[in-house]
Amino acid sequence: MIKNIPIHNQEVHDILNKYLWFYENRDTLKEGLHLNGENHESNHWVSEEYLSKVMSMGTAHDGYPEKVKSYNFKPERMMFRDKEKSIDLVKKYDELNYEFMNYLSTKTCALAVLYPPDGFISWHNNANASSYNLIFSWSETGNGYFQYVDGDTGEIVKLQDNQGWQCKAGYFGNYGEHESKLCYHSAKTDCWRMTVSFIFDRTDMSLGIQDDVIEDIMTEI
Repeated sequence: MIKNIPIHNQEVHDILNKYLWFYENRDTLKEGLHLNGENHESNHWVSEEYLSKVMSMGTAHDGYPEKVKSYNFKPERMMFRDKEKSIDLVKKYDELNYEFMNYLSTKTCALAVLYPPDGFISWHNNANASSYNLIFSWSETGNGYFQYVDGDTGEIVKLQDNQGWQCKAGYFGNYGEHESKLCYHSAKTDCWRMTVSFIFDRTDMSLGIQDDVIEDIMTEI
């Protein structure tokens, strides 16, 4: 189950807004970041037909998305000819990530991407990286969505973006658990969209930490 978490904490908003530097400087980032999936048709990879194919694979699906259309601005993806520019950007990313991960008490940043209009991430389940998680997304106009399969009902739940920042929290199960714990999900956008997601781990302690952080995010400060 994925839950929408309203962001009422101004300090969380303030940190998140620092990530918008990557959107505001997207033309510069394009010089050193490869746009994944630029020749792929987005509607197919987020369709129910493709979802059925992925789910029918069972444990043969490795958990990763097969196709994406996005700019991944994690440090290992920055390949500028100007080495100083790469160093500066990696430093900016690392410092911001350290600040937010320290605030959230998370273990690592699992995803940091900027989707262009018609960007997407195909259906997958992250069974290879099972964990409790927090997913923060920013939408330029709200013209995008995140969708997942409810593990209890089998129904597809579509969560429409709002303009600005939003937060989701949930758990990605693995193949050693009951199949209802698996979380098949995908996303698509027709405007610029950014996602930064963070993971804890699979322990009961992390569930408690996630609950505490969610309460903090929802508290007006």
